[in-house]
Amino acid sequence: MNERKTILITGAAGNLGTSVVEKFLDEGYFVIATAQHKNDIPEKENLEVVELNVFDEKACRDFVDELIKRYLHIDAAALLVGGFAMGKLEETTDESLQKMIQLNFLSAFHLVAPLFAHFKENKSGKIILMGAMGALNPAAGKNMMAYSLSKSLLFQFNGLLNAAGQDLNVNSLVIAPSTIDTPQNRTAMPNADFSKWNKPADIAALLFEFCEGSRSDEVIKL
Repeated sequence: MNERKTILITGAAGNLGTSVVEKFLDEGYFVIATAQHKNDIPEKENLEVVELNVFDEKACRDFVDELIKRYLHIDAAALLVGGFAMGKLEETTDESLQKMIQLNFLSAFHLVAPLFAHFKENKSGKIILMGAMGALNPAAGKNMMAYSLSKSLLFQFNGLLNAAGQDLNVNSLVIAPSTIDTPQNRTAMPNADFSKWNKPADIAALLFEFCEGSRSDEVIKL
């Protein structure tokens, strides 16, 4: 069996996703990257790009089943799909809350469910979820109510996964950054001190350390 490790990365065309894909390719992983459009990610060696609707539960289960048949062993998953919205409590509706839950929680849940069974069977696996500091800090999250509530589900989910996988070498991590240094954020906040923002490459390095076992955190706050 090929000893090269395999990681699934969703949201791979985004600012963070691009850096995470690059990091794991540089470190010798085979990367399966999902995106809404395959052309959003350039072709590279040891990279497979797949169009996947992460909001479709059946499509995600079928996708994971197909990956396992083809590659036999998936070592890790970095589930980076997400979305953001401002809005105080009085501005939060069922529709806005459901949209954020779909983007930030179900997009990960749909893939974790079948992957976790595979990881348990192999007694090995790493899961990375994309949290946010607003879900941990009420003062920071109160003006982004639906977003913060949806992200808070990932922290609870993370704890449940680690409890279920603790004797099986299956570990889950929530990465909880504050502002990430992206072109979009620089445009939105031109007067901010960019030097204090989290660099995508630095976050990618932390995720690699977790997947390699040199970090055992359940939550990393940035």
